[in-house]
Amino acid sequence: MAVFGNRIERTRMQIAIAAVLVVSACAPLAHQEGTVGGDSAAMIRVGDTARDAGDPSVALVHYQRAHRLDPQNMAATIRIAQTFNQLGAYGRAGDAWGSVLHLEPRNFDALVGYGNTLTALQQPIAALEYFERSQVHGETAAQLNGMGVAHDMLGNAVQAQDAYRRGLALEAGSLRLSNNLGLSLALSGETTEAIKILEGVVDMSGAGIRHRQNLALAYGIAGFSEQARTVGQQDLDDLSVQRNLTFYRLIGDMRDHAAKVAAVGARTESGMPAGGLVVQNASAIR
Repeated sequence: MAVFGNRIERTRMQIAIAAVLVVSACAPLAHQEGTVGGDSAAMIRVGDTARDAGDPSVALVHYQRAHRLDPQNMAATIRIAQTFNQLGAYGRAGDAWGSVLHLEPRNFDALVGYGNTLTALQQPIAALEYFERSQVHGETAAQLNGMGVAHDMLGNAVQAQDAYRRGLALEAGSLRLSNNLGLSLALSGETTEAIKILEGVVDMSGAGIRHRQNLALAYGIAGFSEQARTVGQQDLDDLSVQRNLTFYRLIGDMRDHAAKVAAVGARTESGMPAGGLVVQNASAIR
């Protein structure tokens, strides 16, 4: 019995030690939330690491924690808005941008970011208001790209192409600006220049299916069906390519620029790749 009693005592002691170890292991976590985790800037750095590693959902958690720790930290709120935008949660992105602009009405990043969000929400008139307000700080490639997309959506092809060209003067070789300029030219009937630009776009680093399908679309609008088919077959099956060729002819017969932009965007969103404008680089949001 004494041996058995000693075993019970040892077992109790082991459980007690284990309990102390568990409590001790948990204590630093609580302490971390109040000190290291309490540093909003530190949380932002952790979020940036996750963002740069291609994990925006994890990044968002850290940005939101940074905001809770310091609601006045505009860097955290801006990153929350950018990440919601990247994740396609445009309504929540708009709320975050609004929070920044409520405190800092002239914040450049928020003005441009809100403009991009409104463009994604199919509100180009409101978007232009924010882009134009941001111009008191000067011009950037991202801002001019957003303005160009908004103008294209409104059917203002000349203004859109001017914005893209000004953006390219600031950021030569930009994939999104070159893509959008080429597509805008194609939809406005300037197919020769459009094809030249888009042929260069598909060879750029980072180019993908959307950029190739924009080139196919430009070929199709210009009446070069075989070239359009060849490019289309790089990514699509024969039935999808044939449907796109029919779509290109319909686009070519349309006269309204805004309607063409909307048709290409709607077809892409429906799951049938047909190119489209690029509002921002999702993998390079800053």
